[in-house]
Amino acid sequence: MTRPTTSLNGHVAVITGGSSGIGLAIARAVLAEGMAVAIAARDSKRLKQAAADLAAVSVSGAKNPGAAVLAVPTDVAKSDHVARLIDQTMARFGRIDLLVNNAGTYREGDIDELTEAEWDEMQAVNLKGAFLCTRAVLPIMKRQRSGYIVNIASIAGKTGFGGASAYCASKFGMVGLTESLLEEGVPHNIRATAICPGYVATPMVAGVSVPVGEMIPPEDIGRLVVGLLKLAPVTVIKEIVVQRKGAIGS
Repeated sequence: MTRPTTSLNGHVAVITGGSSGIGLAIARAVLAEGMAVAIAARDSKRLKQAAADLAAVSVSGAKNPGAAVLAVPTDVAKSDHVARLIDQTMARFGRIDLLVNNAGTYREGDIDELTEAEWDEMQAVNLKGAFLCTRAVLPIMKRQRSGYIVNIASIAGKTGFGGASAYCASKFGMVGLTESLLEEGVPHNIRATAICPGYVATPMVAGVSVPVGEMIPPEDIGRLVVGLLKLAPVTVIKEIVVQRKGAIGS
């Protein structure tokens, strides 16, 4: 028997790092499915512009798509900022069905060249931020007896690269966090998936040697997230590794 396609209409997503790149692409994808979204980022100006862009997304049956978009300036490394994000989302929409931990920062540097402050910032934003946001939404999802948490890790969370030790450490940590979360969440009908992409065409990787046209479009990550949300409740995907074609065999 074929299962009916799961409707996402009326569900609510919280997306960190939502002002550009992967986060913004995911926001567009879930909005188009009828979900409401709360986007978070540190840069309030860019966040405001992203919210205005999202308000123009066509949502089936919605008379005022902008009403489904909430923008909350947030530093995910600060627990009070995270609490404000979740409180405002609940006040506006009343529930949270999806959390996407996407906020991240990157700085190159060999291990002996990195400052302690640079190391700490990458762990704080990339990993501690995911922990804080996850911890904040879990009680809500447990009460609902449902929820999905998607952690945007990286291929750098599967293989270490020279000159990227702090970033790799944070992304390996995110993969481990996801695996632990999955075991804790499943008894409450909460699922978790780590998405580990290679180069995605976003501002974070501007200036690298790979041409933009050969990178993964951020829209593909948005489609993946929508696909995860539409899986049967019994289906669990711990991890998705997404490679660009040019990286295969190289």
